[in-house]
Amino acid sequence: MNSTPSPQPAMSQDEAKRRLIANGSDVDAMIAMADHHLIAGDNRAASGYYNVGLQHLHRLGRAGEPIAGHVSEMMGWLDRQFANHLEQGLAAMGFPRKDWHPRFANSIAIMQGKASRAPVPVRYPQNPQTFFYDGLPLVHFADREEFAWAEAVEAQTDAIRTEAEALLGATGGFDTYVKKIHDRPQGDVHGMLENRDWTSFELTEKGVFVDERTDLCPITTATLNERAPLCRIVSRAPTPMFSLLAAGKRIPPHHGMINTRFICHLPLIVPGEGALRVGPLQKSWEVGKLMMFDDSVEHEAWNNAAKDRLVLIFDIWRPELEEVEREQIQALFATVDAY
Repeated sequence: MNSTPSPQPAMSQDEAKRRLIANGSDVDAMIAMADHHLIAGDNRAASGYYNVGLQHLHRLGRAGEPIAGHVSEMMGWLDRQFANHLEQGLAAMGFPRKDWHPRFANSIAIMQGKASRAPVPVRYPQNPQTFFYDGLPLVHFADREEFAWAEAVEAQTDAIRTEAEALLGATGGFDTYVKKIHDRPQGDVHGMLENRDWTSFELTEKGVFVDERTDLCPITTATLNERAPLCRIVSRAPTPMFSLLAAGKRIPPHHGMINTRFICHLPLIVPGEGALRVGPLQKSWEVGKLMMFDDSVEHEAWNNAAKDRLVLIFDIWRPELEEVEREQIQALFATVDAY
């Protein structure tokens, strides 16, 4: 099927929306929503709905029904469209296929289903939810001593905490970290959707620093921009934030979006017993001492103290990546966003 498909949705878009609001797992409404997005030319949204819809069909034992065949056919067409767009877009940005770094080329092949990830005989492998970058060693907690810039960031702990405490005292300063998405399928996100057990004050919006927010914490912003090798990916990173975990609460096990970065925690307020588990390893926060980890590995956090825990979170590039790899990853996501 090379020409643009013309699906026949089983219901109107308004009806599909109503049904998904009532039941986010309504697979027939989900697939109808995908059909409507495909007709409208929103291929990314269509892919998202078809993909989740197919997962639900398998879960419900309906993989043999004609609707599953329809979904597979639409997804096959979308996959071919996206592959063509990706190669042409990367070439237009100065990265034709012949110039792709070997690790980048392998990662694209895995993403497109043309290659498989090498099996990893561990319980907690890298399992990013958005993009897997091939060839990076498995790391749970990175060695803080390997980062020459870490001491300069830690030296600003007191000033950064003062700015964060001022934000905590401001009305409406912190909001739920996991927010509803209204144009894509979304579950309860491990029970954290709109859950005020975990709140944050984010300094960026889609990877861009927001002046109205950074003006409230200038020392924090300057420290990160001037000292840390922030991971910068269009529309996605960096994602610096103040993160507040309420007393007696925990963040359930989950995986991050990409494995080309380390997440850094600068603990600001540690009121008592609490810890971060990454894969099989566990560490407790210490005020002013950075922790770096790969969040594509399953991780969770808990605060068993009687008061809230506060950390500054930010993301940095994995140090193993060559500059050309960073540039190609940036170009990849810019091309994806243009789809």
